[in-house]
Amino acid sequence: MQKHKILSFLLALLVSIGLWVYAVTVVNPNDKTTVRGVRVRLVGTADLESNGLMVTGGEEQYIDVEISGSRSDLKELNSSSLEAIADVSSISSAGDFDVSWTLDPPSNIASGDIKLVSSTANKISVKVSERKVRPEVPVVVEYVGDLADGYVRNDAVLTTDTLSVSGPAEEVNQIASAVVTVDLQGRTDTISGDFTYIFVDQDNNVIDTSSYLTVSVPTVRLSVPVLAFKQVELGVRIIDGGGATVDDVEYKLEPDTIGVTGSKDVLDKLDKLYIKDIDLADVPEDQTWDIKPEMPDGVTIRATEPSVKLTLKFKGLITRKFTVSSEDIVFHNESDSLSPGVQSIVITVRGKASDLNELRAQDITVSADLSKDYDSGAKKVLLTIKLPKGIQAGVIFGPYYLEMVERTS
Repeated sequence: MQKHKILSFLLALLVSIGLWVYAVTVVNPNDKTTVRGVRVRLVGTADLESNGLMVTGGEEQYIDVEISGSRSDLKELNSSSLEAIADVSSISSAGDFDVSWTLDPPSNIASGDIKLVSSTANKISVKVSERKVRPEVPVVVEYVGDLADGYVRNDAVLTTDTLSVSGPAEEVNQIASAVVTVDLQGRTDTISGDFTYIFVDQDNNVIDTSSYLTVSVPTVRLSVPVLAFKQVELGVRIIDGGGATVDDVEYKLEPDTIGVTGSKDVLDKLDKLYIKDIDLADVPEDQTWDIKPEMPDGVTIRATEPSVKLTLKFKGLITRKFTVSSEDIVFHNESDSLSPGVQSIVITVRGKASDLNELRAQDITVSADLSKDYDSGAKKVLLTIKLPKGIQAGVIFGPYYLEMVERTS
């Protein structure tokens, strides 16, 4: 029995050793393998940004590694499942740095179960730059080509006239503006849409931006109104009065034409624009006006200075003052309770010298109708003045009124 026990023990030991040797040499032996193209992933970039820094080189790097471990673990390793980790969070300034890395196996393999034997590089090189933000880079619109004849453009209307950019300071510092180019060649209608832009420096040189530059929007939406344009002749209408006719005056408009925009159909019908009606009876002497012309519907002034200077001068006319006694005024529908409050009135007459030199005060008929032309609140009555027939003259500085007073009993 003792001999059988010893034999059984030895047999069990031999079986155990055999199983161990089988497991080690056949089932899961240690081995080595080479994994090529392992990506090195950078971590700690958020810490850089909080310190005003950013990585501007070295993000995409790959290494070849030789690894030892059990065959079952090594079978799980390839360039997709295995990566290396490089921590850049300790970098505190801009510059070029060599950073160590560590292997990061897949989650089903413990990091202690594999061992790095060799690699193509123990460290990787990264570049770190100062990070800068510019919240308001101006957008500038440049135009190329010529519009069709008879058309002009208004300034572009942009949804945003600035861009926000961030990135390496050496790159951001070069940017002066973002330039959008609009082609006008032969256009007759409004241009609108989303436009790409380029960055330029202070000398208008194009800047080749890198992928590290971040911009708030990739395109700029804008609209450029294109309108029909016409240079229209200006004029005034002269109404005879006050002893003067259109032949007795001369006027000058500065400018005598004005540029306008609108639809082509409307402008085709607009040949002359009258900016003022002048009743000569209301203009006693030479006068100058600054007028902003009123435009017809659908027409807009297009001029640097939208006002027009109108100068009116009389020629060959004189003025004379005539004193008419209140006793010579003819009253219609007289009132027993009212009487003139002044002894006379002075009337100014304008006309040809040959006519006015012969005119006398008694030739002027002055009348008043107390039943319809008397203002009881102001206590005055409107006067009707008539000059003799056959003379070229007229009353100016009117209308004329006569003060009235209540008669005392």
